[in-house]
Amino acid sequence: MSFNYSQPPTPQRPLHYWLESEVAKLSPQHTPSALREMAWSFGQWRGFAAACAGIGVVGLGIAWLLAVWRPQIIWLWALLIVAALLLMVLCPLISKLKISKIASGKSPMLSRAAASISASVGAAIFLSPIFVALASFALDPWFHMGAKGITCAAAIYALILILMTSVFVLPGYFAHYARRDFRRHIDQSPSLRTQLEHMSQTWVDPVGNQSFGPL
Repeated sequence: MSFNYSQPPTPQRPLHYWLESEVAKLSPQHTPSALREMAWSFGQWRGFAAACAGIGVVGLGIAWLLAVWRPQIIWLWALLIVAALLLMVLCPLISKLKISKIASGKSPMLSRAAASISASVGAAIFLSPIFVALASFALDPWFHMGAKGITCAAAIYALILILMTSVFVLPGYFAHYARRDFRRHIDQSPSLRTQLEHMSQTWVDPVGNQSFGPL
């Protein structure tokens, strides 16, 4: 006698059922689904692009400081400017390409980014004083160099704030609101909606019995 231990397939539903129905809205937040994994990837890639853009801004700021204090080292601050601009341009483009393939059904990207605003802000608040203290110790001579030194020291503090916001707060924000923003993205992208409409009717979890929705 043989037994079939495979789980029954999940019922196929139209996309609007997983997006708009009361069943979808009342589903527990931690219930896994393909749509929620897509939303997570969507938020991660947007957070990645925002972090890279912020790091690029910090790179431009450091290049400006080098140009002010060491104008003779042209190659160094010029290289920083080029690298920062490339980062600001290429990373959002890469993110956009990844988002355009978000409906592939693949597993979401691995990330150690905070999954909520509170966690990301907490990390930024915890680390910022450490960086500020180290910067204050290193920049102490600048405060005795007149307006130029004070201005550059203030710029360093501003860059630290931008760095902490870019690396922690923005990825946490996009992760926290990933499902909300992914829902809006679906509404604004007819091609994505068409893909998801098809997937909602044909979805079969390749590794388990995870349903297509809810979002």
